[in-house]
Amino acid sequence: MRLRRRTLLGGVSLLAGTPVLRRAADASPNLVVGATFPEGVMAGVPRTDGATLWTRVPRGLLDGDAELAIVVSRQRDLSRPVIVRTVIAEKQWDGCVHFQANGLQPGEEYFYQFRGKDTASPVGRFQTLRPADSNQPVRIGFFTCQGFTEGYYAVHKHLAEEELDLVVCLGDYVYEASVPGVRGIDLNLYPQVLSSMRAKYTFYRSDENLRAMHAQHAFLPLWDDHEFRNNYSLDNWSLPELFFKEKRSAAWHTWFERMPVPRYAGDMTRTYRSLRLGKTAELFAIDNRQYKEDQPCDDGGSIICEAADAAGRTMLGAPQKAWLKEGLRTSGARWKVLANPNMMMGMITGANGERAFMDTWDGYGAERTELMSLAADRVSDLVVVTGDDHDTFAGELWNTGFAPGSPGNPAGTKRAGVEFVVPSVSSTNTGDLKGAAGAKAEEQKRFQYNPHLRLIDMRQHGYGVLEVTRDEAKLSYRAVDKLRPDAGVSTSYQVRTGRGSARIETA
Repeated sequence: MRLRRRTLLGGVSLLAGTPVLRRAADASPNLVVGATFPEGVMAGVPRTDGATLWTRVPRGLLDGDAELAIVVSRQRDLSRPVIVRTVIAEKQWDGCVHFQANGLQPGEEYFYQFRGKDTASPVGRFQTLRPADSNQPVRIGFFTCQGFTEGYYAVHKHLAEEELDLVVCLGDYVYEASVPGVRGIDLNLYPQVLSSMRAKYTFYRSDENLRAMHAQHAFLPLWDDHEFRNNYSLDNWSLPELFFKEKRSAAWHTWFERMPVPRYAGDMTRTYRSLRLGKTAELFAIDNRQYKEDQPCDDGGSIICEAADAAGRTMLGAPQKAWLKEGLRTSGARWKVLANPNMMMGMITGANGERAFMDTWDGYGAERTELMSLAADRVSDLVVVTGDDHDTFAGELWNTGFAPGSPGNPAGTKRAGVEFVVPSVSSTNTGDLKGAAGAKAEEQKRFQYNPHLRLIDMRQHGYGVLEVTRDEAKLSYRAVDKLRPDAGVSTSYQVRTGRGSARIETA
């Protein structure tokens, strides 16, 4: 995505409020009049020296590009700015702006705002990544699976109030398909073209709590399947629908347009990357969708599938897998945190060893064994944080994905790390489908067949906060009622692992 920018004439020193708008207008008379910012602001993919700052100014049929000023400051009132620029919200990109804020100081808090001639966006806040020699604790918020119609976003109100270094979306930020729920029905079903894909993001960001969270924290998004189509893989999706490539192009174009992410010049659809947060942690964010081979055994569930462990089957693709293995092996951080869209550990649902889903790492057993064997032998202190499942799990990772004693599946011989699976924000979980009693019965069955599990809750919705210190990694599960727009928050569970243990303790 091309971004044109130039320094405001005269290097004017701007102050907050109406006088600032007047001075910006004087410095650059071409600033757009009447700009609106309905999707708020975001700071994405933070670095030690900056972040990608995002907003959108809608462009009508007769409108052209829109020129904006952007101000970045260490001060909440935006006085004494460190960056003052103009940027162009280009009509061809639906009025979206991606501004690369550079030259900032590591581990510091910054505030920013986009401005037209007579209007301004909300003020956003973010924190740059901690310096390379930092031993400070790291706090990361994680959320996933936020079907808009299925629940309210009180989760994001509470995420906005947390003290965090950044927030990570583990995928399914939007659902291109929709089901009726407490917030009605989204009539933009199965969008196939660019305009309707764009409308999906605009619809989701009509929620003030979601916008508030984005304005408060730096953001790192991953994608999973519902940003495009359920259970899609490299060249297929679960239903025999037409126009696979055309819809994928529209979905991916919109994701990069509407997310605050920089693009790799030599690989424009690459999303996997790592963020180093001082000496304490390195965060690896992976892509489990665009490179994966089709799911085995017709993408079945609760089945025994010999093809699931066939050698050579890949979830990550060769280049990403090589990048991940090298990064995990050579990382100098104490903790290696893997942001993972689909469950890594095995999940058995029956006495004969039936696996729950082929769309998770259970459908790519050989590659999982390759990665987890590397972790067991050469990577210390691996923490995997996972989305997608909609339920809450915490379990210990073994080199095959299965602990000793797992029925009907290859038992692990070495511990590789731990995995924390965060619940959905609002998308339907087991408790929503089966009721509390049915969910509790399913929880007991999963405990019975999966000796690596240490925590299961199939009834709650919410998010997770990972706190990593020199000596431990602790995940606090926050429970939030999705059916109440004003719902409170509680800490339902806390699970931790100590350095060198690859074991989970529950509080």
